Amino acid sequence: MAELLIEIGTEELPPSAIRTAEEYLKERFSELLKVPVKVYSTPRRIALYAEDFEDRTSGEEEIVYGPPWKSAFDEEGNPTKALLGFLKRFGLSPQDVEKAKKGKGEYVAVRISRGDKSILDDLRENFENILLSIPFPKKMRWTSSKKIQFSRPVRWILALHGDETIDLAFGEVRSSNFTYGHRFLSKGKLYITSPSQYFSAMEEADVIVDRGRRKELILRGLNKTAESIGAEPVLVEDLLEEVTDLVEYPFMVLGSFEDRFLQLPDRVIITVLAHHQRFFCLKRDGKLLSSFIGISNNRPSGDEIRKGYERVIRARLEDALFFYREDLKKPLEDLVPSLSGVLIHPRIGTVLDKVKRMEKIALRILSALGLEGIKDKVLRAVKLSKADLLTEMVREFDELQGYMGMVYALEGGEDEEVARAIYEQYLPDPSGEEMPQTLCGCVLSLADKIHDLLWFFSAGEVPTGASDPYGLRRSAFGLFRVLDKHHWNLDIKDLMQVLEVREGGDALEDFLAQRLESYLEEEGYDVVRAVLLVTSALKPYEVIEKVRKVSQLKRSADFMAVYEVYRRTAKILPKGWESDQVDENLLKERSEKALWEKVLEFEKSPPDDPSELAGLKESVDRLFDEVLIMDRDEKVKSNRLSLLFRVKRIFNRFADFSLLVPQEVK
Repeated sequence: MAELLIEIGTEELPPSAIRTAEEYLKERFSELLKVPVKVYSTPRRIALYAEDFEDRTSGEEEIVYGPPWKSAFDEEGNPTKALLGFLKRFGLSPQDVEKAKKGKGEYVAVRISRGDKSILDDLRENFENILLSIPFPKKMRWTSSKKIQFSRPVRWILALHGDETIDLAFGEVRSSNFTYGHRFLSKGKLYITSPSQYFSAMEEADVIVDRGRRKELILRGLNKTAESIGAEPVLVEDLLEEVTDLVEYPFMVLGSFEDRFLQLPDRVIITVLAHHQRFFCLKRDGKLLSSFIGISNNRPSGDEIRKGYERVIRARLEDALFFYREDLKKPLEDLVPSLSGVLIHPRIGTVLDKVKRMEKIALRILSALGLEGIKDKVLRAVKLSKADLLTEMVREFDELQGYMGMVYALEGGEDEEVARAIYEQYLPDPSGEEMPQTLCGCVLSLADKIHDLLWFFSAGEVPTGASDPYGLRRSAFGLFRVLDKHHWNLDIKDLMQVLEVREGGDALEDFLAQRLESYLEEEGYDVVRAVLLVTSALKPYEVIEKVRKVSQLKRSADFMAVYEVYRRTAKILPKGWESDQVDENLLKERSEKALWEKVLEFEKSPPDDPSELAGLKESVDRLFDEVLIMDRDEKVKSNRLSLLFRVKRIFNRFADFSLLVPQEVK
């Protein structure tokens, strides 16, 4: 056995492309090489390293997985381009495929006889195709070849097995035993004699290929530099991750800007520095300072890098301060009429149209939830909710939408809860950590999300697996989070009727059902699907509540008793049986009379918890033990089946128990 190393050298990759390539290549190369593969990355390289790799041949048959089964055939059962492209690699036809489970999904699979080919033979054959198949959001071409594409141009390939060079190619680039160090701090080719030498050689060439170590160095440098002036860094979400993927070796640069810019709201300054320049703001005693730390990919020499950073920051903050002062001259309310000129979608209308519809949605929500006491505040918040779209600040920094609305509303003397709601309408944030805190903000958040779900689906804008341009998945999750937090059982179908939304209802219900499966995945897919079969996804909290209760029951000692009652009841009912008419005069036996009394008791006072269904077990068991359900008398038989159907219907208030998969039941 020997170590194996492959490094793909590129022009500077964007952070999102690095993470995409890392995950994809780790899985593909681990599968191809038959050993665990570690992935290392910097903006200029992605390296794959296997510690113990043996190149071996085998005459055994190998299963090779292709595209997902659902994308391999069209609606008419014909093979898609994805399937045909996969089969072309092996010279096979659609008749050679089989369905195979991999992880949680079903995929196309083919059986390949390896013959005398080695694993490295497979690597040579598949290397280019693997690189071409990385699912980058965007790809580019840099040669005359239309086939060769990557996130950025590939400039070199280092490939070693032990001290031997592996012959690989990507387009016109062929593998070798050399790489390159840091773009600015290292000169010329760097020859690598073995994979084990690679990591130390790269550090000597000022490249930290271990992403985790690079991140640790940045964090340590930030804290040390901040401590030198008695401050601490403001760690904005994802900024540390992004900066880690922007440098090969990090150098701290401490800079500053004029104190006059501190009159800007903190989030504006943080947005300008962090989101637009990738700099870290600094705080002392909870207050923002006029200092910042930039992470350079080049060793600072003199003050040139610092001065360059400060020039850029000064210009951006100057713009922000100008926008802020100009925006304060005009109240938010004065901007509302002009929202009629901002088009959302040809079939949805303008932002002002949305505001008017949000008002109707909010009024219905307030009525349904008994929150009429905050009606005036909610309506005021709805009216001003989108006005900041027309402010200079939000036009320049669109990520400040909502936040600037809150700031300007407070500056204009609006009620604090109204102002807060303007910001909270966009919560929960993508991480799900920040939730709306005010009732007014919660109602406005629901109105915003429900509007988008109703009207975009009505317009036919249904998200696909690869595309969700209007953020409807996030809207659905936000809707669930708010309803879940407050235990609010809103009926979206009722809102559709009130607002006369006549199209897209079925597609929206299917979409919300899929999102609820994801939202509640920890409770078990079988439980979620069992509940969704009897409760519409247009009542999200009702689904959430039932799923949690059924899931809790499934984990309890009472579950098998409840499940057995349902199983015995449902098993004997003929397929499609729907009759619920029970004639008391036909109930002759003591056990069926006792069960009928129990059913009436449960129907009169429906149980709140499915564990209470265990109370039916004794009566159901006695009926099956003492009475022949399939009596020769058709009327008696039908009456008993209808009685059992009523039992089943009590269960179906919570879920279709036939879909539950208890471990104890085989």
